[in-house]
Amino acid sequence: MADRALEVLHVVASINRRTGGPAVSVPGLAAGLRRCGVAAEIAALDLPGTGAVVRAPSVPLHLVRPGRVACALRGFSLDFHRRLTVLAQRPWALVHNHGLWMGPNMEARRLARRIGVALVISPRGMLEPWSLQHHAARKRLAWHLFEHANLRAAHAFHATSDQEADSIRAVGLRQPIAVIPNGVAIPRSITAGEREQFTRQFPALHDRRVLLFLSRLHPKKGLDELLRVWQRLGPEHPGWCLVIAGEAAPGSEGIYERQARDLGLGDSVLFTGHLDGACKRAALEYAELFVLPSHSENFGMAIAEALAAGCPAIATRATPWQALEHESAGWWIDSGTSSLEAALRVALALPREDLAARGVRGRAHVRRELSWLSVAERMAAFYEALLDNTAFPSFVRTD
Repeated sequence: MADRALEVLHVVASINRRTGGPAVSVPGLAAGLRRCGVAAEIAALDLPGTGAVVRAPSVPLHLVRPGRVACALRGFSLDFHRRLTVLAQRPWALVHNHGLWMGPNMEARRLARRIGVALVISPRGMLEPWSLQHHAARKRLAWHLFEHANLRAAHAFHATSDQEADSIRAVGLRQPIAVIPNGVAIPRSITAGEREQFTRQFPALHDRRVLLFLSRLHPKKGLDELLRVWQRLGPEHPGWCLVIAGEAAPGSEGIYERQARDLGLGDSVLFTGHLDGACKRAALEYAELFVLPSHSENFGMAIAEALAAGCPAIATRATPWQALEHESAGWWIDSGTSSLEAALRVALALPREDLAARGVRGRAHVRRELSWLSVAERMAAFYEALLDNTAFPSFVRTD
């Protein structure tokens, strides 16, 4: 493929900032690929009410604003279909689809089949056992209507961890799987002014240490367990505040705030809502400890972002973050309240300098292993081998 440009269209339901990890990882990957000489572009819905579109430098975007009917029908948009029909005239080498269950994901398969090019699918955690059980009846219907056909049509898959690759195999899919993690941008340190602005915005944090949960407020994130554990630990650590940053997923609005009130957590917990930009960076840098007791993550972008900011983390073994243990950058624990409470007791009792040292090791790991350029180079090598029908790199599973 070296004698011609490699043009790749990435299709994803949405890259609006509040829709989850792919809103960050897909533009990041596309930007990295363009630095590697791959002409990557993105087609997505611009979903109303989900924040600004994440735009990566130099990456062309093909956005469609769906109407209310299309939003209610999980993004099955005639306008998006028409946009991809126009894009079908372009000389794409392959189509890379990100995510499942949404209208744009089905349109990616149709486009690849129409123009006769390879289809790569990144499930983005949506084949994990917990995710398949969430709204199981709805997903079984979608599986029979279109999703199983989408997955069978893939020439290959991309997984962000061996754990996710195992989940792909578990549903009977035998195509090659490239195991390539998401990349992470190393943030610049916040300025004194940004730190001051953050504490002005959240005065309850003045002179308090921060345990940070930053993610969507969704049942799979284990936030209900964290709040129950904090009911026991909070009174023992009055100098700490549990900060819960994130926007509620549809159907979860107000649930965790009510739970915190019912548990009598008072000012030991602070809900900030969605944080973005400098405010998000400030929260990650201000925090001394990050926690994500998730029931299922194919990658866990928030964990990577915490480590990139130099904040040690506690995460469950339902996330692919063995590096927390291997690099002594945090705690990788079993799921459940007892394991979570035990890890927090240990972490909260450590001196500040010990927590900071774990954060330094985590940041070094991210810088070394998860730069967007190194991730994109692996993805480009995977594309080349797939299209040229040559031997796959060692990170591609064919078992």
